Amino acid sequence: MSSSLSAAADPAVEQQSSSSSSPPPICHLMSLPEELLSHVDSHLSVEDSFNFKLSNARIDNALSHNFHYYDQMHLSDEPEDCRIVDTRGRAPTRSFKADNAPIMLRMLPNLKDVTVIIKDVNMRGRHPQFPARTISDCTPYTPGGYLMLLLGEMPPEQMALRQLSLHIDIMVETLEDVFLQCPTEDLKYAMEKLSNARFNSFVQISICCAQIRPTDQNARNYLLQGMQYALKQSEDFGAKTEFVVEPCEGYVDMTVEKGNVEYTFAFFYYNPTICDPTPEEAPPTIPLITNYYI
Repeated sequence: MSSSLSAAADPAVEQQSSSSSSPPPICHLMSLPEELLSHVDSHLSVEDSFNFKLSNARIDNALSHNFHYYDQMHLSDEPEDCRIVDTRGRAPTRSFKADNAPIMLRMLPNLKDVTVIIKDVNMRGRHPQFPARTISDCTPYTPGGYLMLLLGEMPPEQMALRQLSLHIDIMVETLEDVFLQCPTEDLKYAMEKLSNARFNSFVQISICCAQIRPTDQNARNYLLQGMQYALKQSEDFGAKTEFVVEPCEGYVDMTVEKGNVEYTFAFFYYNPTICDPTPEEAPPTIPLITNYYI
């Protein structure tokens, strides 16, 4: 069956029915009681279930409420982690294609919690100034960010959510490789669209730099200036802000809170003595914010 949520029946079924004198498989399914149709459907992905319903009016009627029980969505850039869940155990957990998430937000009437985890954003070869059509094309610098891709122009009042969480990790070897700005696209979308929503929104973005080089200073200062500029703009819009600098740990973060939105962005150097300490290791020198210019 198709991996996209379309409004057409499976062409493979139509071709088989026209090219063979024997009854197509759908005719055999038609003789099944509704309980068995539900059992068959319970083993299908979201996309296959959707197309299964479209294949016949009786099947569509029998499965008319098969998506009503789901109240959690987990979206990731790793396909095996994309699923919808009924936390009360009334319906089986189903997998889905990440790029269908925007459509699913509109077809799951009782969805309460959405968690988005982007574990590995590769900035090389991306064109952040262009809108993204898929999750894999999106970055925190794409216009509107991940929130725009997921929610679009859907009014928040049309969503029955309790919580929306977005977690994004960016890993770079050196700051010389990718000259990064402070990511503010998801922040701007959240401040403009979601701060007065009836549900809570949490956005967490982090940039981890694997190598420390003395030549990082200009790129690092550029990133820090962007953070302070974003905080100043957020304050002008009435948000509560916080800026934390830990020079010895090679860590900086900022927090913005307004209404039901909380946004955090952190930049740090990978520190093996923290992530995987061993007794014989001595703490490395991390020249992060001993000198920076605003």
